[in-house]
Amino acid sequence: MFGDYSLGDLGSIFVMQGFAGLILFSVYVLMALGLAIIFGQMGVINMAHGEFMILGAYVTWLTSNLFQAYLPSLFSGYFFLAMILAFLASGALGMLVEWALIRHLYKRPLDTLLATWGLSLILQQTYRS
Repeated sequence: MFGDYSLGDLGSIFVMQGFAGLILFSVYVLMALGLAIIFGQMGVINMAHGEFMILGAYVTWLTSNLFQAYLPSLFSGYFFLAMILAFLASGALGMLVEWALIRHLYKRPLDTLLATWGLSLILQQTYRS
């Protein structure tokens, strides 16, 4: 089973898998903390929380592709700009959703749950097309 790999190769594979696991764990922790903060401060169960993260990922991907195509000399520094743009895009969508949808439903938790679930479905279909 491991006959094709040397002991050093197996060690480096396990280290890489360990780091990949830590990265995935950190993403899950950030998502859980975001949900906990939103529920704790606003009392809203946001079913569209993952879609806000997807927006940030898409903005980062788009920034990467634009830098690679139009500014290849600056491609190594795109990540800092992509982080800022992803934060601004997700924050702007969050403020828009709070202003247009959630603000009117604060005292009705089931209505808020259904509204954010519907928003989640709408955003998923938007991202697919």
